[in-house]
Amino acid sequence: MILPASKLIPAAPTLDAYVMDPTPLNWGPLLAPFSPPLPREGQVIMASFFGDVFVEDRDGGVWWVNGMEERVDRIAISRDQFLERIGREYVVMLKTKLLEMLIVENKLAPAGKLYGLMTPRSEGGRYSTDNIGVAPIADAFAFMGALFAKKN
Repeated sequence: MILPASKLIPAAPTLDAYVMDPTPLNWGPLLAPFSPPLPREGQVIMASFFGDVFVEDRDGGVWWVNGMEERVDRIAISRDQFLERIGREYVVMLKTKLLEMLIVENKLAPAGKLYGLMTPRSEGGRYSTDNIGVAPIADAFAFMGALFAKKN
């Protein structure tokens, strides 16, 4: 039986287990291919192990860079609204169930690397553990940025 997102409960006690510390990375060059529409000024407030990056712009709005879906969307008008939304939609936004399956299969991404789809969704790839690989963060963002630029 497939459960709806509202019934899925993360295995970890907090969502912190599904995100990495964004502070050590120089995000400007990594996110440059996504601007525009991503504003040129902002602060990364959250980043997932799948390369989902959430950026607060200087006006307080929050943007979602979803490189694996080749999308950039303004998803909240404030950080508080973003935190409410991520609290409801973390399964999709942070890909928690997929990460849990990778952990069960002992496919942990080493430090400094991200998970990604070996075959992008735009080319028929699926969110399944047999289509997930790991790559250095800079290489992953270069690849996702090139796909984004090609699509847009």
